[in-house]
Order: sequence, then structure tokens, then C-alpha cells
Amino acid sequence: MKEGLFNKTKDLLLTSSTGDKIPTKEYLKQLKEDFDFGSFSGSSFSYSLTDKIHLIAEVKQQLGVQIEFDSYPEQKSRYDNSKTNRAEKLNSYPVSRDFILINSINELKINQGVIAKSPLSSLGQSVRADEIDSIEHSYIVLVENLTLMANLAALNLPESLRDALWVYRGDVKPSQQTGMAYQFFRRWKDNPCYKLVCFSDLDPKGIEIAYTCEADYWLSPADCEAAIAIELQGIEQEWHKQTQSRLYLHRQQQLPAQCQLAFSLMNEQHITLKQEHMLSHNLKLQLFSLKKKGSVL
Repeated sequence: MKEGLFNKTKDLLLTSSTGDKIPTKEYLKQLKEDFDFGSFSGSSFSYSLTDKIHLIAEVKQQLGVQIEFDSYPEQKSRYDNSKTNRAEKLNSYPVSRDFILINSINELKINQGVIAKSPLSSLGQSVRADEIDSIEHSYIVLVENLTLMANLAALNLPESLRDALWVYRGDVKPSQQTGMAYQFFRRWKDNPCYKLVCFSDLDPKGIEIAYTCEADYWLSPADCEAAIAIELQGIEQEWHKQTQSRLYLHRQQQLPAQCQLAFSLMNEQHITLKQEHMLSHNLKLQLFSLKKKGSVL
């Protein structure tokens, strides 16, 4: 039983009694189909005490909770589910949730060891985040777009980032969720051995990501005005689609200097630029402080 159906069913059991005539709703049809719970008569639905006892037992067997009194259980890994449940996918989080995608221009230096870079073009290595105990890279860079992970060596970077650890932020797809990447990235923020860098698009969402991810620096085009002025075919879409990020940035009283400059230029011209454009046009990239007053490294 999925969480939405669980919560609706719990509410049903708490607010109605056996024998009550209940208006027909879609989730009741699902209950009938999945658990043979209750019966329909015309436009109403009702259930018996036997139905209720059977349903409570079925949910208890599936999820290990008493539906009338307990909350929906926290998600487990499929591995943990498989120890007790035949349906290992039930209420499980995506297998990839525990993993992050990391890469480097040369070799990866983690856990006091060195992992050689693949001789083939690669997005990096997908690794379990909680198995990384130490990082022997001074800079850790959070990357917004996946394309960049396979093209790190082609970026026009500051020399200090040629030996950085690069971490893919992930996206909205269930298989590439952002939660673990952010958690991993922020794990090192209070350690003076590391400098955290955000590399995001030159658009309102990208500025919001840089401002909120708790990085020390924003990696962005050295000449923001020239970058936005690059002539590209097609109609600008991102500026108009990112209303929520624009409103968020407008509410901030003291954006870091480079963030404020970039946002002001966007407000004037309604133009944005993606990381892929920075790569393909070989734009010189620079580190900008994300402190409120703003300073260049």
C-alpha cells in the first residue's frame, strides 16, 4: 500500500464506522481491487467488521504498522526490505539514493587512496556517499548539469580547480535525486581543509543554487556581461520559466556581489546562459566569493 492510499484509508477508518454509507471515491475502488475491502451499492460504499479486521492484518503484514494508529513507515532500502518482505520494492527508496556521481580531471583522491581516471570518456564514478571518509582534494565543486561531468578537462578553469573533486548535483528524476549530493557536499563545509565551490547556470535558478548550497565560491564566467551577450539562435525560455527563483532573489537584501551583478544584467536583458554554452564557447571561468559583500579569489 502506497502512502497516499494509506493516509486516506486511515482517515476513513477513523471517521466512519462499519455499516456507514460512504460516498464513492476513486481510492475506495483501489482498496476494493487491492484488498477486497468493502462493497459498493449504487453510489455508496460500506465495509463490515470482517473487512476491517482483514485490511488491518494485510497492512500490518505488508508495512509492519497498525493502520489505525501508526504513521506510514519510513522508506527502507530494497536490500533491507528483502530481509522480511517478498515485495522488496514496497515503500523502498530508489537504489541510487545512497550514491553520488563524482569525477576529476586527473585521478580521484579519496579515503587516502588514488583511483586512476578511466582512459575512456566518462561521467565519473557512482559511489556510495557514506563510504567516503576523507577527500584529498582541496576544492570540492558541485556541478548543476550532467554534460559538464564528462567534459571537465575542456573547461577554461582557474588553475586551482585543475585538481578539484567534482560532484554532480543531480536533478528531479527519481534516479538522480539531489538530496544525497547536497548532503555530501555540505558535510565538508566546516572543515578548513576544503573550499566548496558551486558551478551553476547563469540564470536565476543557478544564482539561487549558488546562494543557498552553502558553498564558499561561485564558479561563473569572468566577464558576466560578455557571456550574457553571446549571440545564440532560438528564443530565450529559461528567464520566463524561472519565476519562483526570480521572486526569491528579489527578496534577498544582500546578495553576494557577483550574484547581484549577474541578476541585475538578467533583469535588464531577460537573457540567461547555460553551463553547456560556457563549455562550447570556451568562456574563461572565475571563482567569486559567496560572502555577502563579495570578493574575488
